[in-house]
Amino acid sequence: MLPELVLWWARQMRSLLPQRLLPDVTQLAALVVTIGSRHMVLSLRRRGRETPLGEVGVNDDSLAGMVGGLRRPPRCVIVRAQPGVLLERPVELPLAAERDLDRVIRYEMDRLTPFAATDVISQTVVTKRDVAQRRLFVRLSLVPRRALQPCFDLLSRSGLQPTWVEACAADGTPRQIALAASRASRTANRVLVMAAGVVAALALAVIVTPFITLALARAETDQAIAALRPKVARMEALRQGMATAAAGADAWMAERLRVGDAVQVVAAVTDVVPDDSWLTNFSLRQGKIEISGQSRAAARLIVALGADPSFRNPAFAAPVTSTPDNHADVFVIRAELAP
Repeated sequence: MLPELVLWWARQMRSLLPQRLLPDVTQLAALVVTIGSRHMVLSLRRRGRETPLGEVGVNDDSLAGMVGGLRRPPRCVIVRAQPGVLLERPVELPLAAERDLDRVIRYEMDRLTPFAATDVISQTVVTKRDVAQRRLFVRLSLVPRRALQPCFDLLSRSGLQPTWVEACAADGTPRQIALAASRASRTANRVLVMAAGVVAALALAVIVTPFITLALARAETDQAIAALRPKVARMEALRQGMATAAAGADAWMAERLRVGDAVQVVAAVTDVVPDDSWLTNFSLRQGKIEISGQSRAAARLIVALGADPSFRNPAFAAPVTSTPDNHADVFVIRAELAP
């Protein structure tokens, strides 16, 4: 419990620091490797300005010689991802998850995203704390590792260790994601610790003792609540089940109308699909269907689905291709169910 308390205390101290005292990685001397379609573009960043150095191929081993020829080697290596590679989403968690936020996000990664934790490079930033509702709102930023692996391999062969991944969000805001064993990250952390120490020294005589006492009491209360939560949840579920038994059938019917009756949808699709077409896949999720298969003329299916009042906005979800014998079209179609 003590390490968790110290980590939480450090985060609280960090929130008190002015932005100008926080480390700015864009001002560090760094070798910036920008990933291109066929080449890696190299530039040297000093005090926020970048000087082009040239280009190297993915399989080119001249990078080490280029860096070795610099008069002042850079302090860190930044890998700049291609536009559109960065993925972001908001995540809502219990407030207690902040004590070990990175581990919680890694554990939930395959639920929150289509990727496993080992397949991405990620960063979590707290955007809001709702103490009254005991909820934590964070921004999850991630880059698939496969998009960066060719650059990582090139740096590894050149004896260089990447320290940051730099990518742009959808609105153009730059994001810096620290990698494990990052020297720049350790430097930033040292600056942060020193600045937090100054703030803590000024406030120690006034707030430390009641602050720690309150945090310990809150931790004990959280543990007691967590121990009782399963029992409370079971009792609440039983009470709600008894109180809403009659309304349950109506809710089920409303949900069925919202997402669609699978049997009726299958019957409607069967009526629309002609005899010279057959399906290999059918999915129904949240009022939308996706079908794939083969047809003599896939375009006719779009027309047929559009003419049926049960469906709206039918469209191809992937390019139409031909079978190896060119006797049929291979298609994937998505459509919405009519309300």
